[in-house]
Amino acid sequence: MPREFRTTESYQAEKITRAMLASFLEERGFTGVDEQRRRYGQNESQTIHAVDPSGRDVSMRVKLCWRRGREGKAETYSASQLLANVKDGAWEKTLNAYANKLRTEGATDLLVVQRDGSKIVHAALIALVSLTEIWTAQRDESAKLIQSKTMGNRKKNHAENGGSPTLWLQDDLAPSVPQKLWQHSGVTDLMKMVVKQVADSKNDTLDDLIGFDPDLIGRDEAERIQKITSGVKRDPAVRRAVLKRSGLACENPECGAKRDYPGFLDVHHILGVEESDRPWTCVALCPNCHREAHAAPDREKVNLRLLEFARQFSPTTNAK
Repeated sequence: MPREFRTTESYQAEKITRAMLASFLEERGFTGVDEQRRRYGQNESQTIHAVDPSGRDVSMRVKLCWRRGREGKAETYSASQLLANVKDGAWEKTLNAYANKLRTEGATDLLVVQRDGSKIVHAALIALVSLTEIWTAQRDESAKLIQSKTMGNRKKNHAENGGSPTLWLQDDLAPSVPQKLWQHSGVTDLMKMVVKQVADSKNDTLDDLIGFDPDLIGRDEAERIQKITSGVKRDPAVRRAVLKRSGLACENPECGAKRDYPGFLDVHHILGVEESDRPWTCVALCPNCHREAHAAPDREKVNLRLLEFARQFSPTTNAK
């Protein structure tokens, strides 16, 4: 939103939304959530690093939705302006440059969020590599609707909001436009993810086992439930360091399994995440070895071997 249109209430609303995002992501299974903010006068940028439920490291640049429409008591549209303006009609070129800039800064995705009162109602995780393609699809769909007069006398293209490229998360009058975003393979609808509520618990080390829940045997057509867990904050830098050290191969000396895709390896906290979250008390394990470290009858011996391996990377050990 251009600075001249910002009010005190607008800045306060922004702070409230940004403050909600870490817990919002943790409720949806993201771990190691770590946010960074930078101020530019009264304006602020926010980047959130985390590991998603599939084990992928993500770095999200946050964009808030400022365009929110109301008809009676119902909210009818939601959109986010990506940039202040585009010069000389170079829409795709400008968006590509914007996405590339964010990627050089380490971001992998945009997190586009719409809050309504005390709740977040839309949250799209958009891969930066898909950003221009999604915007273009919305622009072309809007142009088609305008040409066919499906939206009556409306002549303003959704995606070309004045001089600002805009993404639409909702438009009840033209639902096919936001569908171009939600149906794209580069977009994750975070509102559709299973929500976990936080409660007291002493140990959540088993959360390292992605998708592991020994209490679920199986069912058909089950109703959706809320899972109540606690969360011990992990340092995402530890996970990145251990995975980099591993060369994407299982660090169990008796295994060494390797796959050439992200998310294959888990990072196992040998002493438990509550006791130690350090590179020299963690190892990168394939799914089989990770489950052995937690569930095998001889897991204590397994973890002693793993700890012996991991401690070679301790600064104290290296100093000798």
